[in-house]
Amino acid sequence: MSNEVQIKFGSLTLDDSSTFLIDKITAKETKSVNTHKIPQSRGSIAEVAEREALTISISGSISNDDYDALRSSLDSLKAGLQDGLQKFTTDDDRYIMAQLESFSYDYVKLRTMVAWEATFIAHDPYWLAETPTVDERTPTSGVGYTITNNGNAPTRVKIEITAPSGGISDDCEIENQTNSQSFQYRGNFAEGEILEIDNRYDTDDFEVLNDGDDDHVNFEGDFIELNSGDNTIIFTGPAGTIVKITFRDCWN
Repeated sequence: MSNEVQIKFGSLTLDDSSTFLIDKITAKETKSVNTHKIPQSRGSIAEVAEREALTISISGSISNDDYDALRSSLDSLKAGLQDGLQKFTTDDDRYIMAQLESFSYDYVKLRTMVAWEATFIAHDPYWLAETPTVDERTPTSGVGYTITNNGNAPTRVKIEITAPSGGISDDCEIENQTNSQSFQYRGNFAEGEILEIDNRYDTDDFEVLNDGDDDHVNFEGDFIELNSGDNTIIFTGPAGTIVKITFRDCWN
């Protein structure tokens, strides 16, 4: 775990203790609470709200000895902030994916100092561990085992199932007993081939890949998450099957 503050957007360092300095970081979380009136009664009922995009605002300054250097530093800042969806980090062991929503600046000292403010939107509003956790084993069918998410929020996972000798034919199920999520794969894949079930771990898409080919048609059930803390995973299928689960600890 890091003991140092290191504020970066992608490869751009926003606080280098010399040219670029950060004054303040503000994060704003929102939830939309939908209420419905109860006919002929007082009050209303409300749906349980889900966390929406996280807004992160940063204010800082740029200082240089002359105008040419100041302008060059400002150009570098503006260019780096326009790189689309990037990792936003405040230290070296957690990040969140964000993109620039707005940017403004003004000259505090015309030739040597600029104050600036940027607002970022993280559409997936959770901080993720920089280092992924990988659990790969040959589980006993029907016997639970424990995988731990050390964060404080549910996290998405990628599951890769390698077929044993004889392959797998409509005989593959995984359940997270802790949160009652499960899926069953009704298709076939041969010995050594890999079935990949990706709950938006690698991309923003839900993927079901049989030896690299899309196969959503044979997938039934949930794209599994891990709750915060210990999770009991149960694989049901042929002996010798290898199950690899990859995830990042997750925080809100």
